[in-house]
Amino acid sequence: MDKPKLQITAKQTEILSLLYRFRFLTRKQIQTILNHKNHRRIFSWLNELKDNDYLNYSYTKNFDNLPAIYSLGKNGVKYLRKEGIINGKADRVRKEQKCSSRFKENCLLIGDIYLSLLKLPEAKIHFYTKTDLSGMKHLISPHPDANFAVESKTGIKRYFLEVFNENLRTNILRHRVKAYLTYYESDDWQDNTDKPFPEIILICPTVKLKNHLYYYIREKLDEDDHPNFYLTTKEQIISLGLTRETLEKIEPKD
Repeated sequence: MDKPKLQITAKQTEILSLLYRFRFLTRKQIQTILNHKNHRRIFSWLNELKDNDYLNYSYTKNFDNLPAIYSLGKNGVKYLRKEGIINGKADRVRKEQKCSSRFKENCLLIGDIYLSLLKLPEAKIHFYTKTDLSGMKHLISPHPDANFAVESKTGIKRYFLEVFNENLRTNILRHRVKAYLTYYESDDWQDNTDKPFPEIILICPTVKLKNHLYYYIREKLDEDDHPNFYLTTKEQIISLGLTRETLEKIEPKD
């Protein structure tokens, strides 16, 4: 006998949408974003989706108590397409199981960054993942890992966010910095949006690479006209979240 078709709830639709946007999330991240107190209910929704191939689930027994990781499954893609949440370009989400562990870690870090921003007092967060930014015009290419804005009583601050991996050579990191400087100097953003140019946050895998980029960017900045760069490390973000205290602003060389 065929299994009865799963009736997707509004919360389950929200879970699938989150996995489409962030690519990989843990149960705790999903529960926190949904602002739901009952973890058993979250597990129930996730298990229903997993058992019906709406999401993928990966868990490796380990001594570090690392959590299970969820991603969008084939039926989840079909469902979001039917609902109009995915518009055409979703082929890559079918390849989630082939993604490297490093890529998954970066996605989870982006999720943690979003959650840390939600804790900011009296602030409204507008957060766009790389998936959200797909197809957006007048944006640096490749797109940043995230583009977000923090709206408070004093105004709106906008940011581009990049997460660098340990295996990237320093010349690749430098090339990305140059790309941002060229993008800023082209005035493509400034001429085609009504918003100030976002500040740029670069998250480095090590203190050594952070220091290298600090002195490199410092040398490249025009004293009178330049975008604002901030540096931090993955360890700082994991420990303290994305806050003013974890970001080091780079000033041009005198």
